[in-house]
Amino acid sequence: MRASRAREHQVREEEEKRAAAAIRQRRRALVQLIETIATTLGENEGWAKEQIKRSVEFLGVDEARELFEATQQIEADGGMLTADGKRRRTPGGVYHYLLKKRLAETGRKLELKKS
Repeated sequence: MRASRAREHQVREEEEKRAAAAIRQRRRALVQLIETIATTLGENEGWAKEQIKRSVEFLGVDEARELFEATQQIEADGGMLTADGKRRRTPGGVYHYLLKKRLAETGRKLELKKS
């Protein structure tokens, strides 16, 4: 009886360790994506990085990566003009424009503001 309890305890500890490792790995992927997006888009200001961080945490890694890739494609195709058409948006401006557009289309824009 004691051996089976000890084994159960050991299995439970191993599961907890694996779960903690998975959480750390997801967190590392999140931080790495945030840094990649901020650096590539030239967003060096603290508030801009914070906006990117909030968007990645809200969207999740996969959806944020899709948005980032769409931004890079627009930039590769020559960029995007501002609403008045007088100047070109910055890469960070394109990212945030696409973010707002996507959230508005899916009805999640207010959720981001609350988080």
